[in-house]
Amino acid sequence: MTDVGEAEAEAVTRATLLVANMLQRPDQLQKVDQYRRRVQRKKASVEAMLKTAMQSQLDGVRTGLSQLQAALLDLREIKTCLSELETSLVRVPNLSEGLHDCRDEYARHSQYAAAMENLKHIFTVPESVEKTQRWIADGRLLYAHQCLMDLENSRDDLLFELHKLPHQNPNDTRMLKEYFAEVQNLSDELGKQVWVILQRAINTARKEPTQVVTALRIVEREERADQFAAQRKKGSDFLPPGRPKKWRERALSVLEGAVVQRIEGNMFEGREDSKNWLIKHLEMIRLLVVEDMKVIRSLCVPCFPPHYNITQTYLQMYHKSLATHLVETIEGGLEDNEYVTLLSWTLNVYAGKEFMGDPALGLNTASLGPLLDNKILDELIAKYLKNVKTNYEAWMTKALEIEEREWYRSEPPQQDADAHYKTELPHLIHDMVRQNLEVAATISGEVQVQVLISSLEQVRMFAGKFQAAVTRYHDTYYADRSQIQYYTTYMIALANSCQALVDVMVGVKTQFWRPGSSAPTDATIAREFDGLLTAYQRLRENMCDHLLEEALVDLQDHFNSLLTQRWLQYTDSLDTICLTLSDYFNDYSHLHQKNFDHMVQLVLNTVALRYTTAILQKRLTLRTQDDRKLVADRITAEAEKVSSVLEQVAPDLVKFDSPCEVLKGLAEVIRVSDVEFISLELHRLLRRYPDMTSEHLTALLLLRGDLGRLEVRQRVADMMEEMTTQRTGPVTKSIFSDIHLSTSLFN
Repeated sequence: MTDVGEAEAEAVTRATLLVANMLQRPDQLQKVDQYRRRVQRKKASVEAMLKTAMQSQLDGVRTGLSQLQAALLDLREIKTCLSELETSLVRVPNLSEGLHDCRDEYARHSQYAAAMENLKHIFTVPESVEKTQRWIADGRLLYAHQCLMDLENSRDDLLFELHKLPHQNPNDTRMLKEYFAEVQNLSDELGKQVWVILQRAINTARKEPTQVVTALRIVEREERADQFAAQRKKGSDFLPPGRPKKWRERALSVLEGAVVQRIEGNMFEGREDSKNWLIKHLEMIRLLVVEDMKVIRSLCVPCFPPHYNITQTYLQMYHKSLATHLVETIEGGLEDNEYVTLLSWTLNVYAGKEFMGDPALGLNTASLGPLLDNKILDELIAKYLKNVKTNYEAWMTKALEIEEREWYRSEPPQQDADAHYKTELPHLIHDMVRQNLEVAATISGEVQVQVLISSLEQVRMFAGKFQAAVTRYHDTYYADRSQIQYYTTYMIALANSCQALVDVMVGVKTQFWRPGSSAPTDATIAREFDGLLTAYQRLRENMCDHLLEEALVDLQDHFNSLLTQRWLQYTDSLDTICLTLSDYFNDYSHLHQKNFDHMVQLVLNTVALRYTTAILQKRLTLRTQDDRKLVADRITAEAEKVSSVLEQVAPDLVKFDSPCEVLKGLAEVIRVSDVEFISLELHRLLRRYPDMTSEHLTALLLLRGDLGRLEVRQRVADMMEEMTTQRTGPVTKSIFSDIHLSTSLFN
């Protein structure tokens, strides 16, 4: 009651608030009747909902009570029935003892009935066996199998009756089995005929499909007999002799064995008979399998029961047999292009439109998986790459041997259309690389990339062997220069070959490399290619050094005579140097343009270096200003002459920043008449050639002959200290970085 009172009080409070909110303005008093009617309608609606809910609950309670009443009546009836059943079951043990004789009589009756039913089979077993053998020999296999089934059923029924006896006599069972012993032999003999037919199922389906159907009907009958025997064993623990035969499983095994024989039986040649034995063998397999699958889809499908799913079953068998056969072939060892043949066939041909992917076959190959495991494929690709590497080494070694013999010929090398000397080595290596890459492309793009990396690596490593051969050629020539007639021309050809090798490998890279497939792969290719360029750039420079060395050997005495007393009296030293270099440049004109430009720069630097070294070695003693002016004018004139000679062969290279300008700068220092102005010339020289050392400056000032050693050293020290404080950034190198003077010159 307290809760009801509180609820009423709360309701009154809420109603008061509601009325107060509704009547806050005077004009709202006119709507009092309207508000009253609204509240009454809402009240009536709520009351109707409450009545409906109460009525629904009451109906549910009434229904529940009715069901409980019915359940109570059912329980009472069940209790009564259970009491009656218990009373009846009390008499069952006594009834079982009374029926014992009846049960024994029933067992004897069953045995007599089985004996009577199989009596004719028992007496005619020898005749039935003979008839079955005759039908098997005549190929009437269905009749033979029916007779065999009758014999087996008779035997099994009799054995089953013996099995049911409570006290079995083993002698009776043994005697019965011996009497039916020929039945098992007939089963084996009939099975052999069935297996022969199924072993040739594909060929038989073309000519006599009824034989395939007959064999499969026999197999299915035996399968049903196995199922019946297994079902009976669950209830009686009796299993007839020879069951289960599992002929369906055996049939599938025979079909698979036939597939294996068809795959392995078409290898008509071996490696010793033909280089292309593997290509022929794999092509024969392709033709055979395609033809077989056509026969299976068109002729075998109607012969086999649907649950065999014979098309997919045969497809799995061929796939498995092919995989096994390829693995055995790989384990037997492959050579040379056999790796390519097998990889290309496995990765491309097998799943291609000319084989398993042929639209005319309509095969479902999605469930087959790869023909070879990834591990086997990786191992095979690794062996292939190793074989490629071995072939590269052998081919390049052989090519280099042939090339090296050409260098010693008494004939000049060949020339290309631009009159550049050449050898066949770049062409041979390019053909090797391109052929390997094109062959690798028939396998896959990934393998081609790996072959490209291997090719770049091998060509880069070949530079070392090439260098060794060139060194042998160089040493042989200088051991006796009369032995090799065309040393210079062949060295030119070899320098051109280095440049040609770089050019062909750039072409290979452009043709066969598509960046962006893999960041690590791109980095490896870029690294290998940069290493290759560096190796052959170094090799080309080395050959240009050999070319210049020959000229320097001839001109060594003339360089040694520069800036000597004899040099002051005669001009033949530099004249001879210029004439000789001009003569050599007639040969150098057969260099490729890049090599020729490098050679011009190398000659220019070497001549300037030798001349500058001669100046700084103080081979002359200058006593007067006239002597200094004479020497300075001579140096300037000869620098101009050297520049003029080289400008005739390469005007663009000599015009800009020629090393001969060093000679003119040194001459200006020598020419200065007032020692107070020497510092200006030296500053100008140091700003242009900041790698000049104090030794260089000391030697130059001592050559003038008008300054004491202590004064020279003091001037040089002050100047070097001043230049060091003014210098910013790295020191630019010039020919002075290669000039090293002996300290004995300053003592």
